[in-house]
Amino acid sequence: MSKTHSEQHPLLRTIKRLREIKLISPLLESILPRLRLLKEETVELEIQMAPYRLMAAEWGSIASAAMAVIAAPVAILAWLLQWPPGVRIGAVLFAGASLFLLFESLRQVILHEQWRFIVTNKRIILITPDPQRHGLADAIYLKRGKIQVVDTNWSSSPVWGLFQSITGSRDVLLSLAGYEFQTKGAVVKGGLRFPDVAPSDIAKLEELIFG
Repeated sequence: MSKTHSEQHPLLRTIKRLREIKLISPLLESILPRLRLLKEETVELEIQMAPYRLMAAEWGSIASAAMAVIAAPVAILAWLLQWPPGVRIGAVLFAGASLFLLFESLRQVILHEQWRFIVTNKRIILITPDPQRHGLADAIYLKRGKIQVVDTNWSSSPVWGLFQSITGSRDVLLSLAGYEFQTKGAVVKGGLRFPDVAPSDIAKLEELIFG
């Protein structure tokens, strides 16, 4: 599932079209920052999270939307027709859970687009979620050669860890400062954790940074 595929998602297409409207463009730019290249700058490599992250989000959004379409009218009928209290509460909880899953699935679709690592012939560009503002993203432009460490790690999530064990993907720690050696091993200093990178992309990344 390539970046081209991710751009076909209706939610991402809608956001990118609305981004052209001047009135709301600043807000949408902060959700999906636009890549700004210098004169004669070309992209050599672009990495996003592994395809299964987007696939899971897409299937989740389809399933939860179908559940919500059924659950919401049932919950409304349950209250209008004064069904037994237990049934009414259950219907409302099920509708609420469906809407929550739909929201979370769509958030994961946006998150997949917010995590981007781009290597050009002049710079390294990182687009990552803003740690201080939930739902927004930042674009960080680095001089080539600044990254000193590319370290692979297992995901702390048991769900994505299972996918990683099957596909060979890993979280990648990127650092400008290098390692700090301790008595029981070494830790990356000031690292940025890029989640769920496919093994082929890890190899390309190491080759471009260290090759």
